[in-house]
Amino acid sequence: MHPLVLDLLLLLGGAAAGFVNTVAGGGSALTVPLLMLTGLDASVANGTNRLAVAVQAGAASATFHRRGVRPWRSVLRATAWALPGAVIGALVAVRVPAEALETLFGLLFLTLAVLLVARPRWLVPDPDPGATPGWPSVGGGLALFAVGLYGGLLQAGVGIPLLVVMVRAMKLDLVRGAAAKAALVLVYTGLILLVFGAAGQIAWRPGLVLAAGGLLGSVLGAGAAVKRGAGFIRKMLFCALLLAGAKSLGLFEVLV
Repeated sequence: MHPLVLDLLLLLGGAAAGFVNTVAGGGSALTVPLLMLTGLDASVANGTNRLAVAVQAGAASATFHRRGVRPWRSVLRATAWALPGAVIGALVAVRVPAEALETLFGLLFLTLAVLLVARPRWLVPDPDPGATPGWPSVGGGLALFAVGLYGGLLQAGVGIPLLVVMVRAMKLDLVRGAAAKAALVLVYTGLILLVFGAAGQIAWRPGLVLAAGGLLGSVLGAGAAVKRGAGFIRKMLFCALLLAGAKSLGLFEVLV
């Protein structure tokens, strides 16, 4: 495939992922396979994708802040639990063989597709808007640690459970939960980029092209976070998860 065509796909995929990641989560299920399409193995695609994730999260956080949605104190409290998990996950990720990681991606994508059908309300949780944000309980803190561990290891799809945990554990409404999620992802991704960079698992050119698209998508996603449209996003994400899972598990080659 021509390099310019790949760049265009990365830009469009980054924009779509930035929007989905900001509104709900799961955009990396699209961008990791796109990076692998450019010739990167699963390990390098996993690390390179973090560049786009960091840019998306930064742009979304800035947009939420400009619009007066600023749950930053809750983010600091959640970071104390999630950041150690994210660092541990990243340290494990850079040591996992690419072939095993690709298989893990495939199983993950297909599992997420099933969960999105079985539990569609996970994308639109219904918290108590009158609840007062505070420190999470021990159970909530452990949930934040687990989601951070998963985000450091894989990232793909982490926004969905992270949004639910921010709403349930931190007692934030949906919009403030989305803003807190973006800020928390920005904090831990900025740190674990150092881990992937030190391991040589970042391809800078495709990562920056993907990030450029994600910048636009995340700004649009933050602006639309309070509007309806989750049904359409769920359907598109479901299709992306199925295709990504089939590709990562080599099902297309079996059919051929």
